[in-house]
Amino acid sequence: MSPAAGAAPIPTLVVDDDHEVAGIHTGFLLAHGAFDVVGAAHTGARALELADQLRPRLVLLDIHLPDMTGIDVLRALRNRPGEPLDVIAITAARELDTVRAAVAGGVLHYLVKPFSAAVLNQRLDHYIAYRRDLDAHATDGAAALDQGRIDQLLRTTSATGTGAVPGTGTATIATPKGLSAPTLDAVMLDLRGVGRGTSASDVADRLGMARVSARRYLEFLVSRGQARIVPQYGSAGRPEKFYVWTDGSRD
Repeated sequence: MSPAAGAAPIPTLVVDDDHEVAGIHTGFLLAHGAFDVVGAAHTGARALELADQLRPRLVLLDIHLPDMTGIDVLRALRNRPGEPLDVIAITAARELDTVRAAVAGGVLHYLVKPFSAAVLNQRLDHYIAYRRDLDAHATDGAAALDQGRIDQLLRTTSATGTGAVPGTGTATIATPKGLSAPTLDAVMLDLRGVGRGTSASDVADRLGMARVSARRYLEFLVSRGQARIVPQYGSAGRPEKFYVWTDGSRD
């Protein structure tokens, strides 16, 4: 999604402890065309310094940093004065507590490494659509958002209803009793990051949860059309359920 006619590129700060990875992300952003990378930081302290100096609108934030966690950076950014920054987490961190803390801190997306350029571009497109919705409302002159506009903004940030890979937000998903939205986010992120498919046992091990709980979340995603089951046969010839992310959503 290219920037709207006359729209200035969005100033963006890239935060990653790996210099090479930060350079790759910078290249993705510049190739997209709607972003201007105003700085790159490789520590949490430097990220906070540049955020104050450069006043970016968007931060691509790694979680594993040498001096503090990306969650610490996120919380510090949220406590700073001025207009709130938009944050997209890009990280290899899959721990449930980390994902929950990131979601609670208001990240718009949580991308698990490794991922393809197409996936990152989808998230950037969703972010552009979100900013356009905000700008459109600002030009309306209305002081308050009605429920419809709020729902639209939530759909834009979570990419629901677009046919693309949904983001982390589950605000528009009614979870059944016994399932929590943050844990569902974590399972979705894990399943999406595996790509080739995974068992409930493996999901449980990676996220530190019970296998029966992991299976409940996976079966819920299957019921919504966001995952499918592919039987896999082990050495003993007994089939095991493998769950594969389908990039789809069914209401």
